[in-house]
Formats: sequence, structure tokens, C-alpha cells
Amino acid sequence: MTAALLFWSCIALVAWAYAGYPLLAALLARRYGHAPFQDADDCEHVTVVVAAFDEEARIAARVRDILMQDYPADRLQVLVVSDGSRDGTARAAASVHDERVRVLDLPHNVGKAAALTLALGHVDTPLVAFTDVRQRFSPGALRALCAPFADPAVGAVSGELVIAAADHGTGEGVGLYWRMEKRLRSDEARLGWLHGVSGSIHALRRTLFVSIPAGTVLDDMWMPLHVLRSGHRVWMVRDALAFDRASHSVDEEFQRKLRTLAGNWQLVARLPWLVNPFGNPVFFAWFSHKFLRLLVPWALLVALAACAFADGPVYRMLFGLQLLAYAGALGGLVLPRLAARLPLLPAASSFVMLNFAALLSLPASLAMDPSRLWKKH
Repeated sequence: MTAALLFWSCIALVAWAYAGYPLLAALLARRYGHAPFQDADDCEHVTVVVAAFDEEARIAARVRDILMQDYPADRLQVLVVSDGSRDGTARAAASVHDERVRVLDLPHNVGKAAALTLALGHVDTPLVAFTDVRQRFSPGALRALCAPFADPAVGAVSGELVIAAADHGTGEGVGLYWRMEKRLRSDEARLGWLHGVSGSIHALRRTLFVSIPAGTVLDDMWMPLHVLRSGHRVWMVRDALAFDRASHSVDEEFQRKLRTLAGNWQLVARLPWLVNPFGNPVFFAWFSHKFLRLLVPWALLVALAACAFADGPVYRMLFGLQLLAYAGALGGLVLPRLAARLPLLPAASSFVMLNFAALLSLPASLAMDPSRLWKKH
């Protein structure tokens, strides 16, 4: 393979992952996509599970926020799992005097995945919803989240995470990436291809829950993937909103992304059927959306090297433009407030940051337990 052919092959891979596949999904969703039957008045009994670790300061407010949902009070329960907290998390959760609130106080820290699995042993409602301590729900979020379960084909439902603007320049770029990601997930849902949910707001039928191995990073992919494999559908409700703040710094955002991407490699190791086109019911979508994005940074590096060795003035110009673009993006990471004043630079900086995390995700997942990549904040 010549250097020029190698260059264009790598560019094609990047273009498909970030533009071609999302465009195809959008076109197919418009032509063939369909929504399940939904009934917002048919509110099934639901338990909202909140896993918490050292959240004494925030857990009571989070529980009250859930209890204030526009949902029939006699059909709503809250189960707080204090995962071996070293502070008064369990005590603070129990201070919300409401018979619908239960607290499971684990004696030792077992990690979120194992804590959720233990919690499900204490859930007896047909539906179970999941959220984190950080977020807050819109008033009708839970009702909207549970409405699609009126369709028996639906096994899991994702809400939508709304991230408040950050005070650093790259927040604009990350926000653009997140808006594109949510649109792609919505299109995948209409096609029956959705294979990930928002960990901050999602629900599933309790009978479809599959125990999550301890140390699993992406519980919000483990659950919907098993729902799909059971023959049920994963849907996304864009009216079921959870609100969160953006990362305070580029480093914090980088660590979040590194954890997520390392978790994707971990899933491949723990669920080998993902790479089997005949065993994975959404192989095409998973491969195009998740797996190729793990390969993009490697393709970018090969494209840069191939361009340097390709003959002709066009490739010398493209090589120079790549170097200039990377230099500008890195400058935007170093000086985010200045970059915010320049069109497209925040998006370029975020693209480089996200792909640097993807580049490190494979060695990180091999060198350590990816669950330790999460930094509490």
C-alpha cells in the first residue's frame, strides 16, 4: 500500500466515524425510524436507585428532588445505596423522613457496578430507574422516562443529560460534541440501534437486569446491551431531562473521557460477543459508533506519518496543514479563554483532547483497572 493510499484510507475511517455514520443514521431514521407506543398516564411502579459514596452533603437534596417528581406518590420508591461511605451518607439519606425512601448501607466499598447489582436484589417493582447524586431532574422527567414501557417491546429507556456551560473555553467544543452525540443517539433509537444510555437518567424492566461484574466501568452500556440481546428495544426520551454541570477544567473533562473510553475496551474483553457480527444484534451501529472512535486517534497518527512520506506538493501541503491544525488545537487547550474568542478553535481543541484520551485508553485499560480512572468530584 502506497503512502498516499494509506493516508486516504485513514482519513476515510475518521470521516466515517464522525460524519458518514451519523449522516447515514440520520437519513435512515428519517425514512425508516419509528417510535414505540407511549402512555404518560400509565405510570408503572418504579424504584429509583441512587448509588452514593461519601455524599453526605448532597444526598438528602437529591432524594428530595426525586420525591418531588410529577409521578404518582404511591408508585414511586427511592433506594439509596451507600457504597461503604466513610461519612454520614446513609444517615443523611435516612434523614429524609418518607416511607418511600430506603437506604442500603454497605459495610465496605465495592464500586458502583457491584453496588447496583446488590441494590437490585432489594427492588421488587416492575421498573427500576438509575441516576447519580450530582444531577437534578426536570419535574416531568420520571413520567416521561417510564411512558415508553407501555410498549412491551421496550426493555430500557434513556433520558437526556443537559450539561451547563463551563467557564473554560473548551466547554464550547465539548458542548458541540455532546449535542452531536445526543442527536446520533436519538437517530439510533428510532432505528432500534441504540446501545448506550445516559447514566444520569435511565430505566429498564427489572426482569431484564443482568448482574454487573465488579469493577465494570460502563454500567450504562452493560445494561442496554443485555436488553438488546434479550430481544427488546432501547429507546431514548429527549423530554426526560437530567441537569448537570460541565467539568471545571480540561483535566477533569479529560479524565472523564479517558475513563469512558477505557471502559469500552473493558467491555470488549468482558463481552466478546460484541465483536461478533452474528452475536451482537447491533454490531453495525456499535462498530461504527463506539469501536471505530477508539481507532480514530491511531488513524490520525498514521495519516500524519503517511502524508509526510507521500510524494507530491499536495501531500506536503496537507502535512503542513495538519501540523498547523494540531498546534492551534493544543494552543487552545493551553489558553482556553483566548481560544474561546476564535471560531471553531474550541471545537478543534476538544477534538484533539478527546482523541488523545482515546489514544491512551487502550494502554490504560491494559495497565490498570479502568474503574480506578474515575476521580470523585
